[in-house]
Amino acid sequence: MELGMRPIGYWVKELDGRLERGFERELGDVTRREWQVLNALPGDTGPFDGAEALRSVRQRGWVEGDRLTPDGERARAELGARVARVRQAVTDGISEEDYLTTVRTLERMVRNLAQE
Repeated sequence: MELGMRPIGYWVKELDGRLERGFERELGDVTRREWQVLNALPGDTGPFDGAEALRSVRQRGWVEGDRLTPDGERARAELGARVARVRQAVTDGISEEDYLTTVRTLERMVRNLAQE
């Protein structure tokens, strides 16, 4: 590691915080977790705790059972465009190859620690 270079934990935490703030700006009163649940339906609502977010999107009238309502479909399309702007900002100047290498490396690190 280069002298003065911050460790990976710093960058992972910093990136997560900036992602949260970026989603807050783009999604307004919809949380990142609500978006993740809305985007995953029908199907798996993810490895995160999605119960509260699922309740929230149901209260908004976007979900009935495990299916999106017509309002939910419209919300997902509109929010999807906003999320795409965040994703574009995150990956600006990063090649697809570098992005995939980063994701694969982080995934491997998670697996390494899951073996403990």
